[in-house]
Amino acid sequence: MRKLSAQFMSDLVDSNGVLQPILTRVKKDHTLMLAIRENFINIYYRGGNILNLKEHNKGFYQASFDDQYNKSGLLIPGSPTVINNQNDSRSWIDSFPIRKNIMDEYFSTYGKAEREFQQLIARENNNSTISNESEYFVSDIEVTEPYARFDIMAIRWLAAQRKNGSNCKVALIEMKYGDRALRGSAGLLKHLKDMEKLVSNKDSYAKLLETMESQFNQLDELGLLKFNKGTSNAKVKLNADEKPEVIFILANHNPRSPKLKTILSDPEIDKYAQSQLFDLKFYVASFAGYGLHAKCMIPLVEFRKLL
Repeated sequence: MRKLSAQFMSDLVDSNGVLQPILTRVKKDHTLMLAIRENFINIYYRGGNILNLKEHNKGFYQASFDDQYNKSGLLIPGSPTVINNQNDSRSWIDSFPIRKNIMDEYFSTYGKAEREFQQLIARENNNSTISNESEYFVSDIEVTEPYARFDIMAIRWLAAQRKNGSNCKVALIEMKYGDRALRGSAGLLKHLKDMEKLVSNKDSYAKLLETMESQFNQLDELGLLKFNKGTSNAKVKLNADEKPEVIFILANHNPRSPKLKTILSDPEIDKYAQSQLFDLKFYVASFAGYGLHAKCMIPLVEFRKLL
């Protein structure tokens, strides 16, 4: 399960925790995103991994940066590969500007726009000036499960129902950036087939929901979710028997292209729109931006009318 140990959480949150400077930096720098994995975290910058921190049972943390980003051969700071104290953490923080520059150069040639926008969606809805108004909170990005790979796991928690964590609903989101991503091995139809396999496998799906609950609650404990829970302090509880939403976010579709309309006219897509396993929805922005609200999620029949 993608979850951090009590010691890992303590080292991030406590004022004397060895990783506390890194968490503080993430909170102050909205170009960074902390993602919870199984006994490790990834710190993302523009959708790429600027820092991987893995817990070892001997009481230290292994820190690494993916050298593949340094295609230009720039000088990489000699930050410690093992973090034992706050000074080690600060050494990594001090190196972030240079590592960002290295990654910027890499992305200028090997762009990953879809991943960058995934991180933007997470920031807008989890920790921004409008996140309290959002109704979807991102627990993870770049999700790989036994039966499916998709971009975003989110929890729908309607603004009027924040007193009870049991009112939450699962949202499994796939983002497509540009029309070239609509077909092929990672196209819309392939994604729907994979989602059907994932949700229909009761054991795998139940474990996925446990992961989402844990990630959401730990992100909340870390202070990385900015929303008003009132006085209830409710914890998220997901129900595996309730149909999840499967949502497509189609960024920068070319309105002059017939490709999307053609794909959505396929009778096989209609089959998934009537699925008993999930509710198929399409995101339509509230004028502009990526704030996710229940009213922005529309069914296939209504979405077709916009094309």
